[in-house]
Amino acid sequence: MSLFQKISKRLTFFNLRILIIFIILFNISVGVALSFYIYLDQKSDLLTVLKGEIKEVKMKESTLNPDYDNNHHEHKQHKNVYFNYLLNKHNDFEIYDETAPGYTKDIEKVLRKIDPNQNRVVIKRIAPHHKEELNLMIITEKVYNSSHQLIGTIYSGKDLSSVVYLIKQFVSISFLLSIIFCFMAYYFGKKITNQAMEPIIASYKEQQEFVENASHELRTPLSVLQAGIEVLSIEEDRLSDFGKETLMDLKKELSDTRNLVHQLLFLARIDNKQIAKMNIEEFQLDTFTEQIQKAWQYKASEKNQKIEIKQLHKLTVQTNQESFKQLINIFVDNAIKYSPSNSTITLNYFVQSEKKTKYLLFEISDCGIGIKKELQEKIFNRFYRIEEHRSRDEGNTGLGLSIAKSIIESFNGKIIVQSQLGKGSTFIMKIPVSDIFKLNKTVS
Repeated sequence: MSLFQKISKRLTFFNLRILIIFIILFNISVGVALSFYIYLDQKSDLLTVLKGEIKEVKMKESTLNPDYDNNHHEHKQHKNVYFNYLLNKHNDFEIYDETAPGYTKDIEKVLRKIDPNQNRVVIKRIAPHHKEELNLMIITEKVYNSSHQLIGTIYSGKDLSSVVYLIKQFVSISFLLSIIFCFMAYYFGKKITNQAMEPIIASYKEQQEFVENASHELRTPLSVLQAGIEVLSIEEDRLSDFGKETLMDLKKELSDTRNLVHQLLFLARIDNKQIAKMNIEEFQLDTFTEQIQKAWQYKASEKNQKIEIKQLHKLTVQTNQESFKQLINIFVDNAIKYSPSNSTITLNYFVQSEKKTKYLLFEISDCGIGIKKELQEKIFNRFYRIEEHRSRDEGNTGLGLSIAKSIIESFNGKIIVQSQLGKGSTFIMKIPVSDIFKLNKTVS
């Protein structure tokens, strides 16, 4: 996946997350507001009924004898589904209105658990076996006669099952619409993001082509300069001390410039997916490591450093040897540059199994300056230098580790950094044994 595909994907999912959060908060807010409005509306309606029942009970108390039989009470018809109970002073329930026959005992059990002294609205759920569920809003109030003697407690209630059902339906429909909106937002967001990225991608491709073409064009004059310096080198004995020093400076600057051009060209090829994965070769890893050691030992000797191989294992590896060699060379070069004189650089490799997957691990350890933990990820960014002045003195362009990261990613591997400031660093190349990197046999 290219850099711009990753950016486009992240932007799309970021916008989608914002939309999902907004939709969730909107649904919660609307649901809470709707429920609160319905609650207040139903409560107001129920309070009206309660006042009417209290008035009726007081009237009957003053006009009827105490032995009034509630079975002869004429039931009122209400627009909504109500029930009204009177708990008299003998602690018996008198049913004034009930529109849910068969629920008397269940309702009475609920009512006996309500404290009438709290004088508040409660919502109770009744779900007896083999009966429909009731969601009751209940309000209570004690009733006194004109002599301030307790007549009983009125329990007025209303079945809100139909209202609860409508709220549930609303939530379900709202949730379904939210999912549809999310899919639409993802589709249109992806489309808009891709359109917005098109001019950026075009500009980036032009930049890549410029770097690649410029790198190619620079090779010719650099080759001419190289030939000229080689001619001067033949006549070096005739030069003055100043001329010899100038020639040495020219050689170093030319070498650094050729290295920079090579790195820029390599990065341009990586960006254009031209990194070589095709030239698969089979080679012995022990012989390969010994060649790396010998090739770099001369440069390490300039600082009295020593390159050691911890342990040689006879492993036959099948991969792109050129890319793998460039990968190891980058870390060995850095180890020599940033390690003090009279120090040792260690090379080591081995095979390790993790969760039924085999990995080849190649380690380069040094006793150098070390890297702060917060900088260990940044060092793989292009042109990043931990110490600007020292890096320039060492001829570091800040591209080596970026190239190493690109190579390791082409092997589907990763680089593990273990470093302690002032004590040294260990870079571990962890590469899965797969179609890209085949390990044919292992011999102890």
